[in-house]
Amino acid sequence: MLSRITKSGQLDSAAIALSALCMVHCAAGIWLVAGIASLGGILLAPWVHEIGFALAAIMAALALGHGVRSHGARLPLAIGVVGIASMLMAMTVPHGSAYEYALTLAGVAALSVAHLLNYRAARQN
Repeated sequence: MLSRITKSGQLDSAAIALSALCMVHCAAGIWLVAGIASLGGILLAPWVHEIGFALAAIMAALALGHGVRSHGARLPLAIGVVGIASMLMAMTVPHGSAYEYALTLAGVAALSVAHLLNYRAARQN
């Protein structure tokens, strides 16, 4: 079943959508904190970031790992590892800092590129 999902690109597409949602969350978080403090507090809680990171890491491991096995392209996996590492580093710096936003957005962008490359490599086979 995993082979069918990854070959069709559904997992990579879902991972890219999760990355986009993360970027929107980061950008909107600034406005939520400034405007609607109670709602912003819920959406910016640490557990939201931890769950999002866990989902991203699991989806990356499944999709990019399967990609290496099926089409042999290692570049998507390498870029994905850099993205996951950047997102993990973002969780170690003070919450709400410029470093957190920069590391998170760089990681999410790298991971999105990795999934896009993985999707394209799968289509070429």
